[in-house]
Amino acid sequence: MLNLPVLSSENPEASRKSGAASGDFRTIARVARATLGYTVFVILFGAVVRITGSGAGCGQHWPTCNGEIVHLPRRLETLIELTHRVTSGGALLAVLAFAAAAVLGAPPGHRLRSTAWAAVGLMVVEALIGAALVLWRLVAQDTSTARAFVMPAHLVSTYALVAVLTLGVLWSRPNPGRVAPDPIEPTALRWLVAGALCVVAVAATGALTALGDTLFPPAALTLAGRVVEDQGAAAHDLQRLRVLHPVVAAVTAVAVVALAFRFGAAHRTASYAVVGLTGLQVAAGITNVLLSAPGWLQVVHLGLSLALWVALVTLIGATRDATPRAA
Repeated sequence: MLNLPVLSSENPEASRKSGAASGDFRTIARVARATLGYTVFVILFGAVVRITGSGAGCGQHWPTCNGEIVHLPRRLETLIELTHRVTSGGALLAVLAFAAAAVLGAPPGHRLRSTAWAAVGLMVVEALIGAALVLWRLVAQDTSTARAFVMPAHLVSTYALVAVLTLGVLWSRPNPGRVAPDPIEPTALRWLVAGALCVVAVAATGALTALGDTLFPPAALTLAGRVVEDQGAAAHDLQRLRVLHPVVAAVTAVAVVALAFRFGAAHRTASYAVVGLTGLQVAAGITNVLLSAPGWLQVVHLGLSLALWVALVTLIGATRDATPRAA
């Protein structure tokens, strides 16, 4: 974890020096919230691009579309891909706006500055991965091993970006953590971080499963038939791996709920959100399997996953602030 200074509005002198009660910090908070919300929207729209097979809508060209800087779409796939590129460019501008607000509004050495620069760096990584997907033709109906590696990596970097933006929202508040009167155990932060890493692993396996659902939609009508189909001699590796995600997700869901109940004293609202969203995620996952992963439900499933991730990162950030420095 980063060893950055902890600033709290409970200390008037620290608040005065940090400017936590100033209009600059209110501006940072507004920009951070808008950036996080817009970024989540762009991520969900990216899922629509994959589900509709529109990743190749602009051909093997990036950042231009079909070799043209200003392109008039003539196909639905091109319209979807071009719209995604435009909205992704807007996400980059939003992150840059957040960075500018943090650098101009936060004093030197404040953790919001390093958070903002980390967001800029991760957004650049996201753009490079998106460019690689197009230039290497790892889109549409491509079933290569390279795509099976890049897609989970893409989602992991996306989760890292969302985590940093979530901390930007949390730490731009005058009182970043809603600390309960219960004592915070020194090991709480370590356990919650371990749980977060498990959630990232679930997301990575989910990326593989979603890719398999897109490229190899289940044909069997029954769940038992789908298992036989996925493990048959003619099945692709993405089909064989489809069973991994539900198993890992179920085990992780139990662990995350237990951790939220056990170490949720630092931010009760975030803790309850983690528990509730985990339950919704499990229900959405089961429904997704039973309905053979329809596109709209895949987007809902991803949206719930991002909401759960935001709640968990918020709980981790608040727990970090509430943990005694000696720990």
